[in-house]
Amino acid sequence: MQAIPQDKIRAASEGLRAIAHELRLSVLCHLLNGSMCVAELMEATGASQSNLSQHLAKMRLLGIVNNEKKGQQVYYHIANPAFAELVHVLKTIYCPDMCESSSLPANTALLKEY
Repeated sequence: MQAIPQDKIRAASEGLRAIAHELRLSVLCHLLNGSMCVAELMEATGASQSNLSQHLAKMRLLGIVNNEKKGQQVYYHIANPAFAELVHVLKTIYCPDMCESSSLPANTALLKEY
């Protein structure tokens, strides 16, 4: 059996910690449906602008989300399709009644096998 490199274990642990916060996970669940601006995310999550901005900045620094400015609004989307798959799997485990096969994120061949 081949040992998993410690740096890979550490990176996975950091990635999981990054999305483990309730607000960040909520944001990612909403972003599964597509890009959203900060105002839409505030309304969807109930978070204040300053709190939400701090969490979005952290996720952006970690490469989990990207942003794009369109006029006066900044829109966020999930940057890494693997994170979208991970969040979708979590959603199917904890919110199965909210999941439909048509709502799978792009590039989810692994998920479609199940």
